[in-house]
Amino acid sequence: MLKRNTIIKFVLVAIIAVLGILLCVCPFSVPYSTDNYNGIIPAINKGVELNGGISAIYECSLSNGSSNGLTDAVDSSLEKIERMLETEKFDELYVSRQGGNKVYVLASGKYANEGNSAFDFIAKAENLSFTAISVEDNENPEIFADSSVIYKAYADYDYEAEAYGVKIEFTSNGSKKLKELKDYANSLSNDKVYLYLGEISTGNILAEVDVDDLGGDSLFITGSTSGSYKTSTAEEARSVAYTLVGGSFDVELKLLETSRISPVFGKNTNLYLSIALASIVVAVFVCLLIRYRHLGLLAILALTFYMILFAFFMMALPFITLNIAGVVGSVVAFFIATLAIVFIYEKIKDEYALGKKIHLSCKGGFKRALWTVLDSHFIIIIISLFMWIFAPSILKGFGIALILGALLSMFTSLVVLRIFVRDYLRINSTKAKKMALYRDKSMKEVKDEEVEIIKEEVTIEPVEGGSHE
Repeated sequence: MLKRNTIIKFVLVAIIAVLGILLCVCPFSVPYSTDNYNGIIPAINKGVELNGGISAIYECSLSNGSSNGLTDAVDSSLEKIERMLETEKFDELYVSRQGGNKVYVLASGKYANEGNSAFDFIAKAENLSFTAISVEDNENPEIFADSSVIYKAYADYDYEAEAYGVKIEFTSNGSKKLKELKDYANSLSNDKVYLYLGEISTGNILAEVDVDDLGGDSLFITGSTSGSYKTSTAEEARSVAYTLVGGSFDVELKLLETSRISPVFGKNTNLYLSIALASIVVAVFVCLLIRYRHLGLLAILALTFYMILFAFFMMALPFITLNIAGVVGSVVAFFIATLAIVFIYEKIKDEYALGKKIHLSCKGGFKRALWTVLDSHFIIIIISLFMWIFAPSILKGFGIALILGALLSMFTSLVVLRIFVRDYLRINSTKAKKMALYRDKSMKEVKDEEVEIIKEEVTIEPVEGGSHE
């Protein structure tokens, strides 16, 4: 009865593994829904090397036309440009300076490949002015804050107002200035403050904001449905957000060119890599099966769960973007997981060769391999952490893949595999050849491990002054 239940258990585990593989690679339509499931592996964020992307070059200039300090102004604007483009949810984004007066932007992902309008918006710039009095009441209202107070701005949707708008996040100094604006408006008994984009005039008013909405670190504004700066649609709100942030740059940008970037190995890069990775996995599985027979089947099952979990976390962790270095790191991580299992199996074979029974050999093999597996994996994790932190951006994917692979390898080899081996021994604990376990015919099987330990470690010392018969 126990043997049959264990077999049923392994069949169910195998079915789950097959379903996991299908969920990783097969897209399908969700029943009774308009949604589509695209698969775990296709959903992993992929960098320019694998998925292609788009690049843009901008020429920078100072507003007064001077070139003095232009390089420093470009450097101070790079972080703002990158922060602005991060709202587009690109899979991979690089912003760097070229020469003394150019900015180079490289992005990949679905939004980049579809021809993102952000590369046109980024060159738009108008100064934002906050006043307590409208220009209709005073031709020269006092300006309490300008674009320099903006930390970030992006298109958003207010579900209560059911309207698109722009969410503005302020710097600490900006929050302080807006509090002063609020206090001044209250002193005038004004219930509104006014935001102008560009020249302060009636036609350039962006929004009228309730005084009570000021005082925090952010502000949601909904522009008018007519005029120069509308936010009635998501695209209009994005354009206004870019115009706001552009006004906070220390330089003026002019888009020189945009160009498409193909994957490293052409449009079939992902197909070629998939075939290569599948070939590696199949070759490893065949070697495990030949070398360890039934134990090899358990290793294949454990490694299958390892790969499913690895793919899931690569997809689920938002900071991971897969590039060529990440692919290489994933292959190395797979071999690390395989070697951990092989090391455990070799220790089991050594234990059996010493004369122990099968179940005691398996127990002893895991026990002898424990600290070696843990030590080696922790060393790999430490080295990979240094690589992730200090290596160039293009190599960070290698370090991240190794960290994730090492953690999952420890779980797979020391927990999952141990459970599989323990359950398998309920089916077969006497036929060593099925597990590729061999020992010299002259080696006698140890009948009781505890008796062996007593014989090896316990000695009887004579009592001083006593006698032996």
